[in-house]
Amino acid sequence: MIDNFLMIVLRRRFEAIIRDMVNALFKSGRSGVLNTAMDFSCSITDAKFQSISVAIGLPVHTGAIDLIPRVTAELYGDDMAAGDCFANNDGYLGNTHCADFTLCVPVFFGGRIRFYAIARAHFADMGFPTPTTYGADAVDRFMEGLQLPCVRIQKNYGDVREVVDICRANIRAPEQFYGDYKACLAAVRTGEKRLEELCDKYGADLLEEFVDEFQSYAERMTASAIAQLPKGKVEGTYRYETDLPQYPDGIPIHAEIAVDPEAGRIEIDLTRNVDNVPLGINLTESTTLASCRMSALNVLGADIPRCSGAFRRIVVKMREGAVIGKPRKPAATSAATSNLCSAFASHLHALYAQLGAGLGSAYSTVGVPASASVISGQDPRYGDKDYVNQILMGYWGGPATARSDGWLTYGSASTQGAVWQSSVEVSELQHPIIVEKLAIRQDSGGAGQFQGGPGASVTFFAHKAPVRFIFYSGSSRIPPKGVRGGSDAAPTGAWLERHPGERELLPNNGNILLQPGQRLHSDSCGGGGYGDPAQRDRARVDHDVREGWITPDFAARHYGAAR
Repeated sequence: MIDNFLMIVLRRRFEAIIRDMVNALFKSGRSGVLNTAMDFSCSITDAKFQSISVAIGLPVHTGAIDLIPRVTAELYGDDMAAGDCFANNDGYLGNTHCADFTLCVPVFFGGRIRFYAIARAHFADMGFPTPTTYGADAVDRFMEGLQLPCVRIQKNYGDVREVVDICRANIRAPEQFYGDYKACLAAVRTGEKRLEELCDKYGADLLEEFVDEFQSYAERMTASAIAQLPKGKVEGTYRYETDLPQYPDGIPIHAEIAVDPEAGRIEIDLTRNVDNVPLGINLTESTTLASCRMSALNVLGADIPRCSGAFRRIVVKMREGAVIGKPRKPAATSAATSNLCSAFASHLHALYAQLGAGLGSAYSTVGVPASASVISGQDPRYGDKDYVNQILMGYWGGPATARSDGWLTYGSASTQGAVWQSSVEVSELQHPIIVEKLAIRQDSGGAGQFQGGPGASVTFFAHKAPVRFIFYSGSSRIPPKGVRGGSDAAPTGAWLERHPGERELLPNNGNILLQPGQRLHSDSCGGGGYGDPAQRDRARVDHDVREGWITPDFAARHYGAAR
């Protein structure tokens, strides 16, 4: 039995190791999506695949990251040794989606595996037919990027050259890829070294005992928190807008949540969802589990450790071949972390709001707005050097909750504010673009006792060379909804301005070549409101008008008096 003081020390030591991994990746990542937006996550599991902490990273990345070492061990078993590293971006083998390049290192001590160190990074290019990182319009798996089905990419601490060469040959910016791969490698090798040092100091057997006790503690905490919830079952269907003719009203997203306080258990049933669709938006097992686990823990509170012990009390029922669940080959999953996933995770939060007052949240951003496009081209300032990168700018619109207004830079229910916003100055330095406007979009958050976070208005200007923008947006016809009397948010929109003053409305899924002198305008949606607007604190209304978040007309229409 480990005493409480040592339990706290070891918990913080493991979290410090993960932070060291994060810092190694952040400081050495080559593409802007890593070294500016921090669209990556790191984690550790023990040899029994128990996640020790998934709190430092994106919820959609970390909520089911334990699937990665499970698959690695299943495929390689005893054929693993110190110095190995395995690369996996396969949505059918525990990964999130194709662009999330994931490395897994087995950490040996005393002659056997004690831990796994894992780094997952969203690469701007993984060899898609078009220069994008999502591929939401992929009809099947074969229209997606390069697939690495859990392959050994390092042996005896050296690269397996053939694997690296295949990657470089299939990716538009091979040097950028190799730099980002090395950054991920720095993260897992840092984790490996720090874990070996921890084993040397405390003993591997003691650390294994700690991990088991910590999981039990987290499970007890979770059961206790569930016991405070009202007993009941809620279910509902939300719609994800699409151009598929078989779903003119949108793809239905169905979920049932049953809370059993006496048993300390939450069960989420997804088995009634429709079959896989011919788009890249099908969820993977990883993104389905992560959405369910992290939405439940958001309701249960911040004090519960985000680890496998907590997950044991959250039971997810899904089926193979469903658009939300486990995909069946050859269904495409390249946008499994955004689009439909954002709508699904948001829907879960809203269902908890139905369970009882004070729970859950409204709906949040769906898809990726044009302001967060993958951009590509050749930069004449650097000798026409090729570039491919996702900028994450104006990715806002947090949902209102039972206790607070929406978080401005929340993004979506998949990221929940963990992705940083790209810097205007750095983006202009890295690419031949000018960001003419980046501003809060007035009146875009849903009204309520607590108001949804606003979206953003962003304008890009192509500078000196053509720039391709590819985006997969949503919420233009079905904006994020309010809950418990709250109002819906404003919808998303994007426009191409070829000539001054002439705007052409763009579809949700856009692929445009912005010529020098042309502009791309993006209005991202806000988050839905929570609760009756009549109950909103008048001081908050006055503040929002003064700050320019809402207009006096919006205040008069929704809150009953001009301000």
